[in-house]
Amino acid sequence: MNFHICQPGDALRPFVKAFYYWEDASCGPIQLPPHLFTLGDQYMVFMAEGEATIQPAAHAAFTLPQHAVTGHFTCACHLQVKGPVKMVVVQLNAYGCYRLLGMDSASFTNYYRNLDLHENPVWAQLGASLRQLQEPAAITTVLNGTYHQVLQANAPCLKQADEMVDYLLARHGNIRMEELAQTFQLSRRTLERLFNQVIGMPPQLFVRMVRFRNALLALQQTNTTVQSTAYYNQAMFIQDHLLFNGEMPSWYNMPATIAHMPAATMQQVAVAS
Repeated sequence: MNFHICQPGDALRPFVKAFYYWEDASCGPIQLPPHLFTLGDQYMVFMAEGEATIQPAAHAAFTLPQHAVTGHFTCACHLQVKGPVKMVVVQLNAYGCYRLLGMDSASFTNYYRNLDLHENPVWAQLGASLRQLQEPAAITTVLNGTYHQVLQANAPCLKQADEMVDYLLARHGNIRMEELAQTFQLSRRTLERLFNQVIGMPPQLFVRMVRFRNALLALQQTNTTVQSTAYYNQAMFIQDHLLFNGEMPSWYNMPATIAHMPAATMQQVAVAS
């Protein structure tokens, strides 16, 4: 297996978190590298070889096209990858997709959009270019160039949603909606409309995801209890664990996931971190 994590250029960092290059010559179902999909982020996936199928809870399964952007995964889901596989994955932050593609993210939460059908042909051209490359260093150069080009072009305004997201992350999700609306001098209805359009989900759900991620981090790294995190009681934590992971917590010696690969035993492939 050949797996690389590459850092984007400084100009991209407000919107792009990381580039991943994954190549595996194994045939049939194979396990994804850990930390590849994270709760609360969006991803652009460029498949040069192989097949990826996603089964969100309570949704129909779908197979990603060759070039795709995934919406937020807001519920437990299963990922199955068939090899041989060669793919490039670009991890965006919560508002990166809207800034780069101008898509109403709420329309494909727990789903995807085919980048070959996007009005901007640059994404299909990028996928074609990536298929010809082998070295991670060359892939990073091409990705940096394309994303920088897109950022320099006319792009949709983030409508203050980026500032709200960054504020929520700094507060670890510990904020009431009334306080958030007052801080940014917005009505509750306007706040929810902007979040749904730019981020792709209501602010209440995003806060819940942020709180869950931070609670997991605390539980995994220290000997703290659920009550010492942002959760008032264990029942609230279990409820969110079932929603985002699709299973009861196993107190608490494993990283939590938002996706599992169907196999003889369930394998972790997406981490809320």
